Amino acid sequence: MIELMRINLLPYREQIEQRQKQRFKTLMLLAFATGIGLSAVAYMGIGAAISKQEERNSFLTQEIEKEDKKLIEIKKLSQEKRNFLDRKQKIEELQHKRFQAAYIVDTLNVLIPEGTQLTSIKVGDNPNTYLINGKATSDNKIAIFMRSIPSTGLFMQPELLSIKQVDKVQEFSLKVLLNQYSAPVQKNGNTNEAKLENTGDENNGQQ
Repeated sequence: MIELMRINLLPYREQIEQRQKQRFKTLMLLAFATGIGLSAVAYMGIGAAISKQEERNSFLTQEIEKEDKKLIEIKKLSQEKRNFLDRKQKIEELQHKRFQAAYIVDTLNVLIPEGTQLTSIKVGDNPNTYLINGKATSDNKIAIFMRSIPSTGLFMQPELLSIKQVDKVQEFSLKVLLNQYSAPVQKNGNTNEAKLENTGDENNGQQ
């Protein structure tokens, strides 16, 4: 019989296994390196995105602060405007009241009959109500004065609050309501100061 050739395959198998192990290690290293590379790229991309977003947030914050400053300035200007308009309105109201008071005094002085004197004119419970105090030589003088007040159209019918005799004269107190439909209108922004006149004393002196 022909003897079969004996071939030792063990070294060949070991070489194949070593090659496979080496290939596996190489693939693992490549996969690891690829993973690290992808992670690095992702990290850098995320970092760049975060940095860009932070810059955007910083820009928006600065713009918001600018707008807030503008709003504060606008509110300040609006408040100054309101304060100015309030002061202007108060000044106009004061000027109107001064003119109205002078007009009322002038009108009442014209109506005062002989033997009658007004001692004070005051604002009542509301701006449209006035309290008139005075003296007269008789009740008839007071009645004449009360009847003449509505004829001017400035006041409504007066109300007699009190009347009493003191030192041979009649001291009286009237309440009159201002007629809003015929309130005086100020012209050219000027006001005329008027004082209560002692008409009764002057007339008595002439007599």
